[in-house]
Amino acid sequence: MDRLGLFGLGTWLGDTVNVAEAVTQAGGDASAYQGWTNTSHAGPDDHPSTMGRDALDRALAASGVDASDIDLVIYTGCSRDYLASWSVSSEIIELCGIGRNALGIDMMAGCLATLSAMDFAAAWLAQRGGGYAAIVAAERWTQTIDLSSSATQGMWGYGDGAAAVVVGTNTDREPILELVGTEYRNAAHNNGYVKLRYGGTREPVAPPDVNPNQRELGEMDRYAVMELYRAGYSDTYAGLKERFDVNPTHLVLNQTAPGMIQIIAAEYGLSDHLTLTGHDTGHLGGPDILVGLDKLISSGDLPEEILVAASAAYVFGAAVFRRPTTEGQVAN
Repeated sequence: MDRLGLFGLGTWLGDTVNVAEAVTQAGGDASAYQGWTNTSHAGPDDHPSTMGRDALDRALAASGVDASDIDLVIYTGCSRDYLASWSVSSEIIELCGIGRNALGIDMMAGCLATLSAMDFAAAWLAQRGGGYAAIVAAERWTQTIDLSSSATQGMWGYGDGAAAVVVGTNTDREPILELVGTEYRNAAHNNGYVKLRYGGTREPVAPPDVNPNQRELGEMDRYAVMELYRAGYSDTYAGLKERFDVNPTHLVLNQTAPGMIQIIAAEYGLSDHLTLTGHDTGHLGGPDILVGLDKLISSGDLPEEILVAASAAYVFGAAVFRRPTTEGQVAN
């Protein structure tokens, strides 16, 4: 199967807000806060579909691919303009002027979905003989975090933002990077560690005086969380190296929290070769790895092999991307 190529990336970020100042303004105590310095905040009229549209417009412009050439749009965020059967990917298709032949898919896998969407797009395009797809991630989280409560301190550094990438197989364009392969491990017992409790079938209606849009963080010792993540990321990388002949020299990682980033980077032996975006944007979820790749590509110093890793609380994934060498060949 032809390797999936990355042809262009685009991002959308809101206003920069200092986390400690926002916590203090909300009546919380930020004296012990050690998370990301700033977060990106969306405005009341910024929605997953419109943020995603803007990110995809920029990715299309960067790639040189016309919107009419996109055959598949995968939306990978957890945030939605509307619930139930309303489709963010279909809305983005409409807003971006993508043709009627394109399929829109909304994929739900927490912050990992942007990475797993790469596999979906590669297989879907291969089955059709090639073409172009768009992967769009957008999250609007800040309004779901209680900044006044120390119980949610682990989420104070979550931000709002969007990112998109144009990918493809069997095309006449030279990609920026090519996907070598991916590997995943689940931690299904940790499902629901972070959640919106109300609105589903188990608890459809919030009790009186309870904000149904507030995120909850599960009860687990912080050291147990760190060990769970360390083991999850370590296992995925070991599986990746077992399946593929790879030796990445740079890391782009889901920006969960500063301490967690350092633990995982040290596990990979890439502490000094790491792209950081969290102190500028906060943890954006699905957009994180695309924002990181965009920053790395824009730097003009692109390593030959890049390790990209992401997770939700219940699943971990890792992938390696390579720079193409000559047409039709990939660096070994």
